[in-house]
Amino acid sequence: MNENELFKTASREIQPDSELVAWHMNFLDKMVGIDSRSFNVNEFEGDRTTPVDMKEILQCAEDYLRQIGFTWIKINQSPAECHGATPILLAEITVSEEKPTILFYAHLDKQPYMDDGRFQKWAGVPPTELRWNEDKTRAYGRGAADDLSGVVSIGMAIDALIKSLQPDSSAKLLLDDLPCNIKVIYETEEECGSHSLARQIQQNQEFFSTVDCVVITDVVNPATGIPGLTTSLRGVIQLDATLTPKKEPQGIDAQTALYKLLASLIHPDHSLAVKEIAQSDTPETVEEIAGYANVPITIEMMREAGGLLPDTQLTVPSKKEALLLAQLRKSFVNVRPGHRVSGSIIFGAAGARLTLSPCRDADGLKIALERLLSALNNFNLNLKLTRLESDAGDAVFDLFLQSATKDPHSGMHGGPFPIAELQLAKMIDRLILNDGSLHTDINTFLTPNEGTLSVQSLWVEPDEDSRPFDNPSSKAIIEVRLGPGNEETQAGQYLINHLKKNALSGFELEMHMEKGCSPWMTACKHPVFPLAMEALEKGFGQRSCLYGCGGSIPFVAKLLEALGDVQPLCLGPYDSDSRMHEPGESLSMVDLLGCTRSIVYLMAHVAKAYPPSKTP
Repeated sequence: MNENELFKTASREIQPDSELVAWHMNFLDKMVGIDSRSFNVNEFEGDRTTPVDMKEILQCAEDYLRQIGFTWIKINQSPAECHGATPILLAEITVSEEKPTILFYAHLDKQPYMDDGRFQKWAGVPPTELRWNEDKTRAYGRGAADDLSGVVSIGMAIDALIKSLQPDSSAKLLLDDLPCNIKVIYETEEECGSHSLARQIQQNQEFFSTVDCVVITDVVNPATGIPGLTTSLRGVIQLDATLTPKKEPQGIDAQTALYKLLASLIHPDHSLAVKEIAQSDTPETVEEIAGYANVPITIEMMREAGGLLPDTQLTVPSKKEALLLAQLRKSFVNVRPGHRVSGSIIFGAAGARLTLSPCRDADGLKIALERLLSALNNFNLNLKLTRLESDAGDAVFDLFLQSATKDPHSGMHGGPFPIAELQLAKMIDRLILNDGSLHTDINTFLTPNEGTLSVQSLWVEPDEDSRPFDNPSSKAIIEVRLGPGNEETQAGQYLINHLKKNALSGFELEMHMEKGCSPWMTACKHPVFPLAMEALEKGFGQRSCLYGCGGSIPFVAKLLEALGDVQPLCLGPYDSDSRMHEPGESLSMVDLLGCTRSIVYLMAHVAKAYPPSKTP
């Protein structure tokens, strides 16, 4: 059977109603049902309180691969010096030293559920139960897209290939008939930074030493059913920042001082104000801009995917190329309240409680505040100011800002869309000066020379429901997506230096770096890249495009550094509507099956890119 016949035979079984797909969806159901959260357990009353050791999901994945046909599988013992590390799973089918070797990567760990025990954000269904829409085109559950779709896409493609060569289950598969050697790595730490991955790769150097290319199934496609070959990834640094007063009183409270610090992270046009990071971004090429112009998506599609409100203005020119450059190639900063469990998302709404006293005219103050805040609302976010009942002499208001109806993934959507939390910080920064004196427009309504402003951060939902955090300490999570050209350690120091420089002198700033990884780009000069583009077109039945990913995959740079001269192929098994890292995550079947068929085509034809005489 030649390579084209092999692809056609296997592809016939990779259809929504086939027995093959149903079998693999059954295993997807099992894996969604296993708690493999990478961090932030104890999210609600009755939830588990101890971290997940990943043993159950690893055992399920081992059973899955054995039933497909793998006989050599290893669950690696994490190195003792890597505290809290969880294992990687390795598997292989060896055919011949004369044939190329493809390594397939996906991860088994998941994001937190980001909901209470009622799971209203998951339509009332626990995120560990796989739920299908009516026409079976989309399945909902935590991890269904990120990255169990990658796990299943790899497994289904290999299974389809084997069954095409062994149509009769009683017939013996001749390994020589397989077009390539197959290796698999399933990771369990991707969502928390792949901390021990490089060390575990070092433990298994012989396994990785023969790899020619690596297929990474943990990226998003430009749009549903539209395939893209990802050639760049932004990096990420994330730190927790806590501000406490050195002594009392300061004339300004800690939460207000924290908002003023956060406001220093962006310029008025919302671009990143940590100049060393912004200036390290590699300039885009003419070819890249031309390529982005050909990506088959529209501004309207990108706004809708991010849940942007109709009146919310962009932070970049309203051109597709500008949005894609901001999403995929430029560094940007995102901020989240520090006491709220969340993954790598942008909260679509933000809020703060403002207490001004002593107040002489609360009604007049509200009008003045609304006028002033509206003038500071540079990107036309939905802004509401609600007066609350308060003690005599105080005027208390809840300030609500909303840019989007969703809480979109910061990697996929961050850059061209304004961050509500940062715009809130910019507004509060303008209301009060560093010495505690208030803006003249509101000071008029307070007792002369005695006016004060205190601020509380609010837990805010998109439906405008809000409440103060139970923990009153002043804490924020600061996340910077790093454009190619940056390096994680140096960028982290740049961010720390910026925060130290801009923190008010009367406060103690405590910082803890949570995670980081460097950005990545690849040149597409090796023959395997046009083959991958061809494979995507054949697998999806749609024209493929070179694309980037604004998100961060620590595995990529770490693996390529460990492996050396190995070509990385990043293929998308899920779409931009998957809501990865958000409540309501879902899998697109058209993208899962398209990616699976693309992998089959790549395996069937890979010898074209690695002929025997040229195989390293």
